[in-house]
Amino acid sequence: MKEAKATEPSAVKALLAQALADLLAPLQKALPVGEHKPTVMMIAGVNGAGKTTSIGKLTWHLSHQGSSVLLAAADTFRAAAKEQLAVWANRNNVEIVSQEGADPAAVAFDAVTAGKARGRDVVMVDTAGRLPTQLHLMEEIAKIKRVITKADATAPHETLLVIDGNTGQNALAQVKAFDQALQLTGLIITKLDGTAKGGVLAAIALWAREQAEKKQTQPMAVYFIGVGEKLEDLETFDALEFAQALIG
Repeated sequence: MKEAKATEPSAVKALLAQALADLLAPLQKALPVGEHKPTVMMIAGVNGAGKTTSIGKLTWHLSHQGSSVLLAAADTFRAAAKEQLAVWANRNNVEIVSQEGADPAAVAFDAVTAGKARGRDVVMVDTAGRLPTQLHLMEEIAKIKRVITKADATAPHETLLVIDGNTGQNALAQVKAFDQALQLTGLIITKLDGTAKGGVLAAIALWAREQAEKKQTQPMAVYFIGVGEKLEDLETFDALEFAQALIG
């Protein structure tokens, strides 16, 4: 404020939005599709975060960019999860790989194998929603990742976590726990059409920067934000736009 000689509230807000945008900028990155065929994406998240809905929206987004998508119903933990994913598959007119009462890792393996055989551009694996405190379930999700690698030595190419933008510090705890189990590459932030605007993303950005410095890697990306119920209500993350909306 002193440097810019800002005294008007609007000028101070603009400075704050720019500072926040600078913090979030390393997280802004386009989802890479096409380097591998298929690009295998593993999608994780706690129940209620909007994981399966986000998969449906992401399928729509990728299909409209010309990518062929295959879905894998590896969420065999939650009642009707397979049916919910099947609805999204039908809405997007894409194929789905599922098995009755099957081991989720086996479903993931079959889907990656099928994606390769059918020449699909993207395979998206829906995994069971779970809390990071449920250690046996976190071990199971890590197993799914290992089995995907058996089906394709380079996969999964993206390991994404869906988090509810309204959950505050709990969202940061989820990111830390899932990253420890799966080594996340990116995030999808949902439910940003509500009153809470996802300010926890600033804390996540600080943590991601610290982790990247330790590992000497790029910080994980925020690929998309969910801003509504419709299929097209999944927007690519823009740090400046997000910061301006957050500051209001």
